[in-house]
Amino acid sequence: MTKTFAKILMLASVCVTGTAFAQATPKPFNPAPPTDMTPTTTTPLDLKQIPLASVGSTASENWETVPGDLIVRNTTQPAIYPILPKAGTANGTAIVVAAGGGYMVQSIGNEGLGTAKYFADLGYTCFVLKYRLNPTPKDPSFLAEGMAKMAASAPKTGDSGPPPSPAMALAGADGLAAVAYIRAHAAEYGIDPQRIGIVGFSAGASVAMNVATAYNAESRPNFAGIIYGPPPALAVPSDAPPLFAAVAADDPLLGRASLVTYDKWHAAGKSAELHVYAAGGHGFGSRTQGTPSDLWSAEFAAWLEFQGFAGTTGQP
Repeated sequence: MTKTFAKILMLASVCVTGTAFAQATPKPFNPAPPTDMTPTTTTPLDLKQIPLASVGSTASENWETVPGDLIVRNTTQPAIYPILPKAGTANGTAIVVAAGGGYMVQSIGNEGLGTAKYFADLGYTCFVLKYRLNPTPKDPSFLAEGMAKMAASAPKTGDSGPPPSPAMALAGADGLAAVAYIRAHAAEYGIDPQRIGIVGFSAGASVAMNVATAYNAESRPNFAGIIYGPPPALAVPSDAPPLFAAVAADDPLLGRASLVTYDKWHAAGKSAELHVYAAGGHGFGSRTQGTPSDLWSAEFAAWLEFQGFAGTTGQP
């Protein structure tokens, strides 16, 4: 057993200590948010950000908190936030993290920073992607209406992606720009330019899927993680990167979509791994819920090691 894999198992045990896996009953998507989910205005994320384009402005953004999460909306200028491993622990691999939120918001705290910090502790150089979103009302009460719209437009069978929206193409381009930027600046971060990948959640997984199928030489990812995300809209390329997919069986939005993704990657003769957890719902991200989905990050880390992305490259 390698030291890295042992560390993965240790972190996995920390995630589930004191909890027991609970049997969950699938529930229908509820368009009405809980009464305590109204966003509260907060200050922007106080981390260094690197703009990916000169379009838009950070002045348009709304930063808010909901219980257990930090969200941003009305993003018009894409950017990345570097989350670096401790000095002397970097393994030379970079991960772009694309949080979801239905192209209305981004779950920067739960799916973004929570994921990035977990993998930075394992030696990965992470970059949380803030991609362009559809405009929403300044009044935070938009959440109830937005969730109702999401429920109404959700795929009925759970095996297809979200309907097209104006921000989808823009966000997909932002994901490609993130990979291209990191590859162009790999030496600055001690990254191997052939060890750059992306992991995305829900709408962020749609961004990651676009990166995994619509790339050029500069923006091609070396691996991709699709967490409760949609199947590819484009054909699987002949040089498609290895892919990891995970979803909970009781996900009311995209519970079967990952099966379609796996089948398409497998049919194209490309490397793919699929995890379908008995319970976890939609949007589990980095949360510990006492369900099997809690283990996705440790299993993604083990998959990255198997694919050869966890060992040191000898770079600073």
